[in-house]
Amino acid sequence: MKITFSVIKADIGSIGGHTKPSKRMLAHIRSLVAAAVDQGLIIDGLVTYTGDDIAIHMSHTHGKGAEKIHMFAWNVFTSATGVAATHGLYGAGQDLLVDAPAGNVNGAGPAVAEIEFERDRSSKHRPAEAFLVFAADKCGPGAYNYPLYSLFCDPMRNGGLLLNPKLREGFSVTVIDMENKDGDRVIELNIPERIWDLAVLLQNTDRYAIESIHSRFAPEEQIVAASATRLHNVAGKYVGKDDPIAIVRTQGAFPAPEEALEPFLLGHYVTGGARGSHVMPIMPVPIGTPVTGAYCLPLVSCLAFSMDEAGRFTDEHVDMFANPVWAHTRIKIQEKAEEWRRGGFIGATMAGEAELAYTGMIDAMDKLNQEFKIRA
Repeated sequence: MKITFSVIKADIGSIGGHTKPSKRMLAHIRSLVAAAVDQGLIIDGLVTYTGDDIAIHMSHTHGKGAEKIHMFAWNVFTSATGVAATHGLYGAGQDLLVDAPAGNVNGAGPAVAEIEFERDRSSKHRPAEAFLVFAADKCGPGAYNYPLYSLFCDPMRNGGLLLNPKLREGFSVTVIDMENKDGDRVIELNIPERIWDLAVLLQNTDRYAIESIHSRFAPEEQIVAASATRLHNVAGKYVGKDDPIAIVRTQGAFPAPEEALEPFLLGHYVTGGARGSHVMPIMPVPIGTPVTGAYCLPLVSCLAFSMDEAGRFTDEHVDMFANPVWAHTRIKIQEKAEEWRRGGFIGATMAGEAELAYTGMIDAMDKLNQEFKIRA
């Protein structure tokens, strides 16, 4: 049976600033998702949050980009925005950037990742379905460039590229130009033949991002789906960071979960933090972690799922960054962030000019430029 796994995430209000959604909002959304399961719209659903973003995980049979699924998520977020506004939460409806999306929510504000696959216990390649969902907050959409490059291109980081003959067949990577406003401008690169070309693009995390990855051993199988939209392109102004999500299928002909997690030991730098104004190391955190640390450090969570033949999630999921070993990594990343932020607003510590152009700094620069004179 063909199953679609869709994750749609949005910031629609939080307590005391950009911290976390309220229990009342989460309960409201969970009740709507449970009703959708009972009514047969979706097979299964799970609601979680990372920082101030709420993610709705759904399995269904309607395919990618299905209007009824996207509009369901949009209506759920709109309804919960009313709860947030009634109770005085900050930023109610922040990521709902249009009055009514045209069929699906791509380009309307929420982050979307979807993969469709055949769920068949007798399948030669995928008798079981295992996957990870990464959800990031307070960071730009290129946050997964380094982890995904490490996972699919670097045998120094992923031994499976050497040990697993199915992985050695390589991958097809689709990269999107997120600054192109006239349609989706994409390029497909075969890996490993073009890993250097991929690196040329991915170094610019504010413009280029991996959107999807397919197996070349089994070309019909998509391994990765990631959201890659710029909210400032939708709104025409700064409205918060893009806070991407990603689905990574694992095991068998795909990477192992531990290989997908390894890159996050680094705390690689992403554009984000408080006001989205700085370049900061991203911190792996347990699911349900509010934004309460210094600098509004970029956060990423990771849940591991399994799914039965009918498309239902297992009764339990695994919080991959809740293991105590990650506490040591978080301390190192916090120390890294403290030292880095000592640079303040000077040079590389602050976000690039293209990012800051959507903030109040552009107005200040416009006024200052009028005062400049050519010296005689």
